[in-house]
Parts: sequence; C-alpha cells; structure tokens
Amino acid sequence: MDDQGREEQITEEKIMEEKLTEENITEEKTKEECSSEQSFTEEESVEEGSIEEDSIEVETTKAKGTEETGPEKPKKDFPYAKIFSLAMMGLLCCLFVLGVLLPLRPRYSDAEKRELKQFPAFSLQGLFAGSYFRDISSWYQDSYPGKEEWMLLASKTKAFYGLQGEQIYGAAEQVKEDIPTGEGALAETFALKKDTEDGQNGAAEKKESDGEDRGTEEARDKSEGKGQTEAGKGTEEKQEEAEAKQGSDAKQDTTKGKEENGNFETDAEGNLQIKKADKAENVAGEQIGSLYLNGDSAYELFYFSEKAVRAHASLLNTVQAMFPKLKLSAMIVPNSFGVILDPKVQEKLASSGMDQAIAYSYSLMDKRVNTVNVFDALSAHKKEYIYFRTDHHWTQLGAYYGYQEYCKSMGYSTKPLSDYQKLDFPEFYGTFYFFMNRPESLKGHPDQVTAYQGSMNTMQYTDSKGNLQEGKLINDASQMLPGNKYNCFMLGDHGYVEIHNEGAPRKKSILVLKDSYGNAFVPLLAQDYRDVYVVDYRHYQGNASSLIREKGIEEILFLNNIMGIGESLSQKMLAVFQ
Repeated sequence: MDDQGREEQITEEKIMEEKLTEENITEEKTKEECSSEQSFTEEESVEEGSIEEDSIEVETTKAKGTEETGPEKPKKDFPYAKIFSLAMMGLLCCLFVLGVLLPLRPRYSDAEKRELKQFPAFSLQGLFAGSYFRDISSWYQDSYPGKEEWMLLASKTKAFYGLQGEQIYGAAEQVKEDIPTGEGALAETFALKKDTEDGQNGAAEKKESDGEDRGTEEARDKSEGKGQTEAGKGTEEKQEEAEAKQGSDAKQDTTKGKEENGNFETDAEGNLQIKKADKAENVAGEQIGSLYLNGDSAYELFYFSEKAVRAHASLLNTVQAMFPKLKLSAMIVPNSFGVILDPKVQEKLASSGMDQAIAYSYSLMDKRVNTVNVFDALSAHKKEYIYFRTDHHWTQLGAYYGYQEYCKSMGYSTKPLSDYQKLDFPEFYGTFYFFMNRPESLKGHPDQVTAYQGSMNTMQYTDSKGNLQEGKLINDASQMLPGNKYNCFMLGDHGYVEIHNEGAPRKKSILVLKDSYGNAFVPLLAQDYRDVYVVDYRHYQGNASSLIREKGIEEILFLNNIMGIGESLSQKMLAVFQ
C-alpha cells in the first residue's frame, strides 16, 4: 500500500475515533443526568423513609408504653367476662321482674308510717299530658320490694362521702316574719254555715246559751274593745247577724284576711266561713318540714306565720262562742327546736322565737279560753329526755311535764311519776330518721321509748271501718318495728277514743281534740278524769258538737304541736264541729 492510502486509512480511523468519543461523551452526560435525577429521587425517598421510620418508631414506643402501663386485656386476664356479663344481665332482669310483680309490692310503709303510692288509674288525659307515665315511675320507686334495705345501703354508702357536719334537709330558705310584741287584736270568729240539721241545732244551742249572758258580753265588748260575737236573738237570721257583728279592730283584721288569705271565705259582713266539704278531706299524719341535723340529734325548723297563729286563735274563739258554758283550754306544744336548741343557733338558721309566737297566739284568744304555758314548763326540764332525737314527738316524760302545767292552770293536783309503772322500749327510730334517708349519725344512736302505765289502762276506739274496739292506753312495744314504737301510746292515731274511769278522783268529762302529740298525753289524763273522749280531727268522721251534747262533756282541750297549727288545719279542726 502506498503512502497516500495509508494516510487516508489513518484519517478515517481518526474520524471514527472522534465519533466514538463524542458518542461516549454524550452517553456519559446522559448517564450523569439520569444518575443525578435518580440520586435526587433516592434522597427524597430516603428522607420520606426516615420520617416514616421515625413515626413508626414513635408509634411503636407508644404501643410499648401502653402495653407496659395500660390495663390488661379482659380476654387474657378475665376469660369468663362473657359469662359474668350474662349473669349480671340476668340478675338485673330478675330484679326488674320482681319490681313489676304487683303482689310483691308493699302498700304501706311501717318504717315511714304512711301509705305508699299506688299504681295510677289509666286516663287518656294523663296519657297525653305525660303524667300517667310519671305516676307509674313514682309508684315503681316508692313501693319497690326491699326498699328499706336499699335505703339503708345507700345511707351507709353516703357516710363515706367525707366529713358529715351540720346539715339542713328540706327547703330551709324561708322568709322570717317578725313576731308582733305585746297583745294583738282579738282574732275573728268563724261564721259557720248552717246547712245541716246538726249545724242548726248547734246554732240554736249557741243562741240560747249566749242569750242568758248577752248583757254581760256586750258590756265586756265595750270595755275591752275586743269585738266579741253578739248572740241570742231567737231566729237563725238574727243568729247569723249576731255571729257577724264584730268590733272595729276585728273587722279590719278580717278584711285584711279576706284580701290576703285564699284559704278562707268570708260572708257579707266579713266573718270567716268554713266549707263543710273540708271535713271530708283526707289529712295524713303530720307533715315534716325543714330539718336541721347536728351530730346525733335532728330538729324541725320553725318559722312564724301570723296567718297561721291567727287562724288557730280564730278556731278557739269560735268554739268558745259555740259553747260558752264549757271550760275551753288551749295547749300549743313547742317542739325540740324551740326548747332544746340554743337561741343563737335558731337565729343563725333564720328561725323564730317559739315562745314569743305561742304567747302572741294566746293573746289573740278570747279571755275565757284557758291558755297553758307549756313552753316554760318544758324549758325548765330541757336537760332531761323530754324530746326524741330521731322523731318529732315529745317523750312521755315531756308530756307529763305538760300535763302538770295543764292541771296547774286548771287548779288540779297531779299524781307523781312514782305512782306509774315505768316501761322501756329501746331501738326506736322516728320520722326524722326516715325523712333524712337514714343518716348514719342517727342510725348509731337510736331513741328509747319510755312509757308510764297507770292503773287505768283500757280504752275503746273506732277502727278504720268505724267499729268500736277494745284496746290499751299503754301497749307492749318490744315486738314492734323500730319505726312504730311510738304506737305503744294508744296504738297510734284513731279518729275516736273514749275512756271511762269510775274510780277517778275528778268526776268530770273532757273532750280532747288532738294531733299525735296527744297520744302520750291522754294516758296521763285518763288517770284523773272519769270520762275522757278523744277526737283526732285528721281521722274523725263524726260530729263533735253532737258528741258534746250527747255525752254531757264539761271541758274541752285543744292539744296541738306548734307545727300542727295553721290556716288549713284550723279549718279541718273546725269542720268536725259541723
């Protein structure tokens, strides 16, 4: 090959090498770009992966912490969870069935001494108003079988809530009325409606009796300015006019009562009237108001009401006017709050002076009414066991001091307690205890009922069907339920009781119109009076005016605790005389 051919071959080889070099360079650039993009993508992936790994590590840490500190799974630690759940559901279903079964539900509470709520009667009006189902709910809760045991368990549980100091139960926020000082104007007299034969006879008796002393009464009215009722004009219309005639002060008070008091009606002359229908109203046992619990003793708060004391005074004035020849006595018994509790504590609770309230009520009564100052008699023995701590009643020892004061006011003598047989019945829980849902502070300190049995211990009483039954004034309470032991006195409340003691030193007959405070009082009275007739206005179905005439009763005693006087209660008491 010549030199020219070699040069051309070399030139072609160089060109080929240059092309290869350029292609390599291009491929390398492409690879670099691809590698750079891939590295960038990988870096992002790495960063995202690191974040995900971090979150996974955090979640893993939390999971580990939960596994270490949290509760263990029921399936592993309690393999019988399903069985337990089914058993509990079965128990609740059984309790529900027991609660629904009507024959097992109690109708009366021996502990609370009241009728329990009954299954409501169906009515479309109640159904659409929603009251029907509310009444069913109330019935279900109030009369559940074993309610007493559940309440005791709830009370024991509540005792663990912390320190238990002074406590108020009920709506204690009441406005305190100032008690007027001095004597008030004579309370007005009720104008009785004469719509029955007995009412007309009673009015005629009042007319005839008042006619004998008409001149004396008119003179006393003028001298005292008290506005006494004038009577004795011979016809029913004149009699109504006589009952309606009042002094100027009494008329002003009556007009004020007509404007402010919706419980009373008045006639054209402004005298208060009472509807005969009120006599048929069902009045249960005493209603408990606001309670104050301090340590192992409970007290019922008292708030003065001028309307209440004036209404009670009107009741006494009316009965005195109806029976002017009979000796009428009023005994308003204070409760433990007014006698035992320190007056400074009473003031702190915004309550009222019970002694002043009783004295003011007495000042509104006719001067012929014998008023018994029981407050001072009980206060003189306040350190003795004269009131129960778990119940709203006085003990019979307190009733004995009240009886002594009554006899003193009448000029009679009394027997000493040594003449009575003393009987003790421990483990008594009263109305306060059950009203406050059985607090442990009272549960551990029950009361004791002490009864004093005299030589006269028999009585006759009307049962719920109106039949006359034989009974005892003092009964053995050792087998009675803890909430019923106050029933050792006269077997509880009865509408009518009569006692005859031919060997009594006092050859007199007396009518006692009372609430349950009288149950501990009457057995003492029965030792000294030949004939004792007892009317509990809450249950009595007879006519007291007819009873007074038929039995030749010579004395009348109204015995009520201070919480048992008021406007509606005075109406109901007066209703038994119609």
